[in-house]
Amino acid sequence: MDVKNRIGILCLVVSSMLVIVACTQPTKSIKCTLKGIVKDRPLSDQIILLKGTDNPFTNQGISIPILNGEFEYTFYCDHEELYQLVFYDEQVQMRMWPVEFISEQGVINFTLHPLEQRKQNFVEGGSLNNAFWDFQTERFNKQFDNSQDYCLWVLQYAKERPTIVGYSILIFIAQDFIGQMNDISPLVDVFQMVFEPKYPNHPYTANMMSLFRGSSLKAGIPFIDFTAVDMDGNPVRLSERIVGKPAVLHFWSSWCAPCRRTGMEMIPVYEEFRDKGFVVIGVARERNISTAKAAIELDKYPWENLVELNDTEQIWVKYGIGNVAGGHFLIDEKGTIITVSPSIEEIRNYLTNKL
Repeated sequence: MDVKNRIGILCLVVSSMLVIVACTQPTKSIKCTLKGIVKDRPLSDQIILLKGTDNPFTNQGISIPILNGEFEYTFYCDHEELYQLVFYDEQVQMRMWPVEFISEQGVINFTLHPLEQRKQNFVEGGSLNNAFWDFQTERFNKQFDNSQDYCLWVLQYAKERPTIVGYSILIFIAQDFIGQMNDISPLVDVFQMVFEPKYPNHPYTANMMSLFRGSSLKAGIPFIDFTAVDMDGNPVRLSERIVGKPAVLHFWSSWCAPCRRTGMEMIPVYEEFRDKGFVVIGVARERNISTAKAAIELDKYPWENLVELNDTEQIWVKYGIGNVAGGHFLIDEKGTIITVSPSIEEIRNYLTNKL
């Protein structure tokens, strides 16, 4: 069975998986206490706790105060899974290095340093975190020629460790690189053969299925509809804006220079064909509307822009972009995807022939 068919089968059951997870009553059986020492960071007065599947650029998280160079926080959760800590001052500056850990029963100790000394950071907890930190240490010390070699090494590392540690490593690589992988079959194989059978009700499983469903969006497939808010905070359904018109769906973020450059390069094409019915809908992935407004004013986008706030609708996952900052799709008037990540010239040529 080819990858496309396997992904299709996975997608058919994703709704059922989500229902199972949603209907399971939370027991909050895991008590996880974080204790940290912060060294040589006098301006850092708080650290942000987020789930590992959250993008720290676009999610607010839980603020934990840092007092006299130390922090402590206890939380309860249902599953052992990946979490991350990000210094608030780094989050504001959009320049950060998240510190990942697994939520396990007991105390997890952190020793954290300035961004430039991040390789000196250290995490110590139970067996899960110690095993995960072994992975982090080995990852930091290895050299890779390209991202493809890195992904294959991580996949093999996860495959050889069929535990929640291996699954955490798998979700880690999936959400960060699935949008850049030319061939996701090795990822599908590891998931389907190793982790899905062992952890059918874990949140990772539903998340992986959603990522696979989004990654199957190719030319000839209908676009996925969604709702996002406009600049006034009003909900807008995408289909209401693009059905019956050739369109480009432009995903971007205020902190993503390449995404914004693509948008600016598209402006002349939009101006050339807008009177013939061509539309562009931008969707910014942000923590608040004001950052999107500021970027729009600076870049001077002339089309309507919506905002995905704090990944509420999981739009990036639905479109297989994962934690990549952006992307764009050319869609025809029937709602069928014509091209994924088309060049500006490809968009112009399509519109010239179509309109």
